[in-house]
Amino acid sequence: MSQSDIHEFQNPDDIEVQEPPKTGAGQGSVKPGSSTTGDDRTDEQRETDNKLAERLSSLIEDANSRVVPLCKMIRSHIENMEARKEDDRNEDELVQQVKPLLQQAEKILHETEGMVKGADPDNRLSNKAKRHAQSHSASPEEQRLAAALKVMVEEVGGTIEWARNKLDSFPKAKKDLGPLLDALAQPLTQIVGGVMLLLTGVLNLVGKLLSGLGLDSLLKGIVAATGLDKIYNGLGLGKLMGGS
Repeated sequence: MSQSDIHEFQNPDDIEVQEPPKTGAGQGSVKPGSSTTGDDRTDEQRETDNKLAERLSSLIEDANSRVVPLCKMIRSHIENMEARKEDDRNEDELVQQVKPLLQQAEKILHETEGMVKGADPDNRLSNKAKRHAQSHSASPEEQRLAAALKVMVEEVGGTIEWARNKLDSFPKAKKDLGPLLDALAQPLTQIVGGVMLLLTGVLNLVGKLLSGLGLDSLLKGIVAATGLDKIYNGLGLGKLMGGS
């Protein structure tokens, strides 16, 4: 996602924002031809959005199936080295174990980032699709996408933050692995930011899922990194990110 994509959404006057409806836990599915409070999309637009959400879900879930095991191995290697007596710790060994895992995870996310960008068939970003800033009850397809993004943010973003803290005890390894952690964070940020621009309503769902785990700060950091926090505040949607 380029800066020009982000700037396309930075004019609040271009977008009409409605107050998000309050929905219960049992609500969420949108039947074809039905009308939902705050949702002025046509049946065709709803169907298009649901197909897009389903396509993005498959991409994110496939990436998760490959990258989550890598995250677990990264954590395991660091924990095992940390559990050794200080005299037995070998930071070069730790780098050799973790470095290829980080590089492989980064490659997977970069591939996924490219596919997310390619999943915009009607150029919504360049056309300023106004309806996507408006709230509506989440469809099952959007709920699935939110769940997949929650896993990606929790596992990848969580591992990055966890590893950064743990590597404070391994200064030599941190010098080599720190830049790789930063590199891994970049495609994660772009994937989440890209999905949020395509289907803004998914943001609230992901935030709620992560908030229940005490991890909503991870999502807020990602949104801030893409500049989406300023966009949402400008649209009056700051409350979705815990704003006033």
